[in-house]
Amino acid sequence: MLAILSVLTAVNQGICYSYAPIAGIVEKRWEERVHSTELITVYFISYIPCSFIGSWIMDKKGLRYGVLLGGLLQALGAGLRYFACAFHPAGEAYVTLVGQILASVAMPFMVNSPAVLSANWYPPSMRATSTSVAVNANAMGTAFVYLTAPFIVLSSDDVPYWNLYVALVATASWVVAFFFFQSFPRTGVAQSIVSDVQLRDEYDWAQWATAFTHSGFWHTVVAFSVAECILNAMCALLGKFLSVARFSKSQIGIVGAAFIVSSLIGGQVISQYVDRKRNHKTALQLCLLLTAVAVASFRLVPKVNVHATLVSLMFLGAVLGPLQPIVLELGVECAYPTSEATVAALQQLCGNFLSAIVVPGLSALRRTHVDSTGHVPPRNFYASPEWVMVFMTTATFVVFCFLYVDPLRATSAPPCTNVDVSLHLQQRHVQALRPRVQESQRSKQQQGARSHHEDVPRHRELLLIVRTHPPTSLITNPSL
Repeated sequence: MLAILSVLTAVNQGICYSYAPIAGIVEKRWEERVHSTELITVYFISYIPCSFIGSWIMDKKGLRYGVLLGGLLQALGAGLRYFACAFHPAGEAYVTLVGQILASVAMPFMVNSPAVLSANWYPPSMRATSTSVAVNANAMGTAFVYLTAPFIVLSSDDVPYWNLYVALVATASWVVAFFFFQSFPRTGVAQSIVSDVQLRDEYDWAQWATAFTHSGFWHTVVAFSVAECILNAMCALLGKFLSVARFSKSQIGIVGAAFIVSSLIGGQVISQYVDRKRNHKTALQLCLLLTAVAVASFRLVPKVNVHATLVSLMFLGAVLGPLQPIVLELGVECAYPTSEATVAALQQLCGNFLSAIVVPGLSALRRTHVDSTGHVPPRNFYASPEWVMVFMTTATFVVFCFLYVDPLRATSAPPCTNVDVSLHLQQRHVQALRPRVQESQRSKQQQGARSHHEDVPRHRELLLIVRTHPPTSLITNPSL
């Protein structure tokens, strides 16, 4: 399931950035009516309203329904972009924009799913790693584009073939998901109790607001938004940063892919550390500090030195990649019992909102302050996108050092055993459903109807007791 979701997420992100490495060619083909940066910004903007609907659908209909719907939308959008090539330049540009918008509607179903998938399929010791794989699949989609587009699209006549390849990959990934993707493991007894009750009850819209009342949650939103913004800005502006140093399109593609791959490797290494140590805050602070250092080093290194530029970018990717999966898991812990899909939607919503403002703003700021060589003079440091990103990252680091309080450590509690910890981690994902289970049972009894849930065997009853009572109550009250 993790591999299928990762591929779908990578395809979605690949469609978003599919024209970034070949911007000059496609913009010339479209007679400058639409620019590649505008097609990227479409994703940021459309996510803002669609995230609410996407989160509601996944909480109401389930993970499989949401993922399949998102995969279908992005396949249709990619197909429409290929169909647009049959029109004249003006028509092609605008039909391509419509296809991009359709594919962007699928984004909430892809980026909001990793935490839900991890909660449904993996034990607590593996959730940070599994979430990291699915979240960083976004970056893999961008790397795929940077590695392939510059070598496939050599002229404007090659654009239809590129659109066709993207559409075929999107369609094939959806077909595989349709036949194989499931919300829960087929084995196990908890999913039949939790999922059925969850899908029948009303969606709790209030959790979108109440999530921010939990201690530390807004800090995680800020950190996720900054990490998302920096990643989007680097992917969108990397070509502009390197083109002034006479990098060729193929070199920009290889360097960009190396940056993305390093973020994937860094994300996995740090996530495995977090899985072992369960210390999200320390890992997050370290990554924030190193990200600020890495962006500054990329700004200061001479771009004519290809190897130094490559090393600085790979260092940046290695410390930037782990930020989002770590912050997502931390946000789920802070906002409990808010659903994982809602937490992911809130963080991604704020991240895309910030990106929709900052990325075009940084591009315009840089464009209006460059000198004849294409560089921003040192005296205009405030107009340098790199220094702006350093400031944003440093400010976020300060917030987590002095203002953030870990909710799991802030409350005093008696010592607990390993069994207590395990039961608590299981309880986190279903405690919010306890009132719904009780209400559903009372309603059925009043109507005189008996469903299959009323005849569950004793082991299911014991599981429900374990999942709906705090670990300490099981120890102090053996009658349960």
